Amino acid sequence: MIFGFHPIEGGYDVPMRMVGANIPYEWLIYIFMFIPIGFLLYGFYKRFQVWTLAKGELHRNDRVGERIVSLLKYSFAQAKVIKKPLAGWMHFLLFWGFLVLALAAGVDASHYWLGFPHIEGNSYIYFSAVVDVLGFLALVGVLVLTVVRYVQKPDRLNDSKTSDGWILVLIITILFTGYIIEGLRIAAQIIQSTTLAQIAYEQQASPIGWIVAQWFVDTQSFVNGQLGSILMWHRFLWWFHMAIAFLFIALIPFTKLWHIVASMLNYTFRDLEPSACRMVENIEEAESFGVENIEEFGWKDLLDLDACIRCGRCQENCPAYNTGKHLNPKITLIQHMKEHLDAKAPYLIAAKADHHDEAEMVAMTAEAEEAVNPMEQSLLYDVVTSEVIWDCTNCRACMEHCPMFIEHIPKIVDMRRNLVMWQGDMPGEAQAAFTNMERNYNPWGVGWAGRAEWLNERGVRDLVNLLPEDGKEFEYLLYAGCAVSFDDRYKRVGEALVRLLNEAGISFGYLGTEEFCCGDSARRLGNEYLYQTLVQQNLESFNNYGVKKIIVVCPHGYNALKNEYPQMGGKYEVYHYTEFLAKLIAEGKLKPGSLGAKITYHDSCFLGRHNDVYDEPRKVMAAAGLNLVEIEKSRNFGFCCGAGGGRMWLEEDAVEGYKRINDTRTDQLLEPAPEMIVTNCPFCLTMISDGVKASEAEEQTKVFDLAEVIWQSLKK
Repeated sequence: MIFGFHPIEGGYDVPMRMVGANIPYEWLIYIFMFIPIGFLLYGFYKRFQVWTLAKGELHRNDRVGERIVSLLKYSFAQAKVIKKPLAGWMHFLLFWGFLVLALAAGVDASHYWLGFPHIEGNSYIYFSAVVDVLGFLALVGVLVLTVVRYVQKPDRLNDSKTSDGWILVLIITILFTGYIIEGLRIAAQIIQSTTLAQIAYEQQASPIGWIVAQWFVDTQSFVNGQLGSILMWHRFLWWFHMAIAFLFIALIPFTKLWHIVASMLNYTFRDLEPSACRMVENIEEAESFGVENIEEFGWKDLLDLDACIRCGRCQENCPAYNTGKHLNPKITLIQHMKEHLDAKAPYLIAAKADHHDEAEMVAMTAEAEEAVNPMEQSLLYDVVTSEVIWDCTNCRACMEHCPMFIEHIPKIVDMRRNLVMWQGDMPGEAQAAFTNMERNYNPWGVGWAGRAEWLNERGVRDLVNLLPEDGKEFEYLLYAGCAVSFDDRYKRVGEALVRLLNEAGISFGYLGTEEFCCGDSARRLGNEYLYQTLVQQNLESFNNYGVKKIIVVCPHGYNALKNEYPQMGGKYEVYHYTEFLAKLIAEGKLKPGSLGAKITYHDSCFLGRHNDVYDEPRKVMAAAGLNLVEIEKSRNFGFCCGAGGGRMWLEEDAVEGYKRINDTRTDQLLEPAPEMIVTNCPFCLTMISDGVKASEAEEQTKVFDLAEVIWQSLKK
């Protein structure tokens, strides 16, 4: 059949479809297919070249089984994508429709390359029907996504590019022409059939194509035996369809479509560890700190930039963006970094290959002469900017909601490390906090010798096994943290927790002056050296007293001790106090009374998104008979109080037209007019209390920590 072709027949005794029927030189398509495949492979090679520019160490070759499961779960089940219901499920339909259509195309190609027989009988009907329906659902999906982007125009899609529209047009055209071709083929078969029953199986095998075929059979231009028009259009559109399908494949590495590949790699090599900042090994021997240039990131960080689909879910949930700050995790962080990487990569690749002439040639192009030389741009001041870097609260909303598992926070922390430890460029308040932690081991700057004085102030000294003085045996260590020791308001929370633990008969010890700041604020503000110093001091105290189990009051300390201390060998059984209270109540060791108050609850970012602790505090509140009103921004969609990422110690100025982050969050919590707002974190308690004062709602709504509320319910 080199010069001829199979004609379209009126039907077959056994249900089937003749591959390539009515297409002269159909075999050429299997030669032409290597052109787009070549472009695809070349593009992959060029992107791989860019990723290998990374100088940072980031190994993700462990836990192979889990990584394979992650690839399957998030690529094929689209488990993260569908968490945004409308757009997610439409993308799911588009993904699976295209995947099945590609499989069908592969089956057709196998007839040519491998000589596979045609699918016949019921197998043909079932297979064809699945392909037909899923292809149609893919068309529905892409049309809905187009409406969302260009009709609804949500703010999260505020950076649409011309290429986005053309890609959508290309996908729609591929899918739509596929059904027109199928309809023309079935129409030709219907016209040539002696009876309709001869081709009736196509109603089941190609339900969408059958409907389209009726348009042509019923159209006057194709009746009265004008079969030739149908066959002509069938041939023309078949070649057109294949051409644009090949164009789609060729464009993948050079357009937004590249996320198809990059996302699968991201799902495979995502961070499987608990939420933690990356460790700086052998910090005493380091020649530089943090990241100053784009190529100093790890290869996964550069892959992240390619994986970003610009869906805006990070932007939509970012407290900094939603209060008018410079930081937009999609645009001013990831996309600016990607644009910079793409501009700088040719120079770096040329230099890496020692092709100085090529690098010179790149620099001397007309466009490059007019543009800023990317080799001269500063990542920290020109590309991302220090304002963006310092705006982040580390709330993890961006990482929680990103369907591609892009790691925003580690990039920001690495850039902060360079600003702080290498450039010496930081806000004055951050420097003051560092000085306080260096001299007195707490960011408040209160003398370290008074770290245990709160016990006497709150009248609970007799209830506490103060290890340096009492030295009694204990099962749990109470890591009270800096806020309980030095913040007058939070000392009341420490008192409540001590009384609760005693009420439950828990054997616990407390380190007093041998307890040091957990180091979370130092690390997340970029002072890794100070963080590691504080951790080492705590580890010495813990090991000196044989600590095995720890109850932590502050979620920031909880995250540090649980997820980050193991990086330096500190492996303990760590509980946040809300988890521990839930455990005591479940075991019947605490029996709260019923308060019956109407409350709203603020999910701490470091307890919630960083550690997925949502249910335990709610169980505790339910046991106390509290009437919890769940607000829209709760659980993993909770809005940050503004104090995370070390920003507790930095000033925040409200942007014109916006409120500060804590005031914005407070308004959300006040909306149901609760009697109480309940928190579980010293930073959150401070920020929300300030917000309630600013709203002049102190008379109507009180702010309490959960430990205080439970102690009150127990007394009742």
